[in-house]
Amino acid sequence: MSRLTKWLVGLVGLLLIGGLIAVVATSHHQSPSPTTQSAATHPSHHQSTKLTTNDLAHHPKLAYSAIIYYAIKEPKLQRWQEVNDFQAGWQVEHYATKHPTRYLVWPNQHVTTADKNLAPNWFSLQGDRVTYDSMIVHSFRQDQTATTTLSKIVKRINAQHAAQKVRQMPAKMSVLNHQ
Repeated sequence: MSRLTKWLVGLVGLLLIGGLIAVVATSHHQSPSPTTQSAATHPSHHQSTKLTTNDLAHHPKLAYSAIIYYAIKEPKLQRWQEVNDFQAGWQVEHYATKHPTRYLVWPNQHVTTADKNLAPNWFSLQGDRVTYDSMIVHSFRQDQTATTTLSKIVKRINAQHAAQKVRQMPAKMSVLNHQ
């Protein structure tokens, strides 16, 4: 083989190897891997399940769920522990003309009128403000109350990483709207 032929074969080989390396390097830097692309274009599972006040505004049962969850997890109102059975669920009862902002909360989504012997816990909702009320059983003392905002409820639920649990609650909730 002549010197020129050896030189051309070597040059072609070098160009092929260099070109192959350039193609691999360029494609690696220009198109992100599916994992990188997915993370860049889609929020992670944890982020996508965060609760927002906008979610609550558009989904009343989700709003009731967040309000009830917060009441159960906040130790200030002891009697709200009566509704902490996440398997049995909840019945939310609303009398629109009598108490337009008050929602009665009963344990068990299938509670019957015959089972409603004791005054229930209730909450009222006016704009962003939530007021909780609990009657003190076997006492002549004033009801226990607490107030907060939907914004604080959402912040607390997200901080506790409980948004997914709250999003599952409406499936175990029945809502009775009375006129």
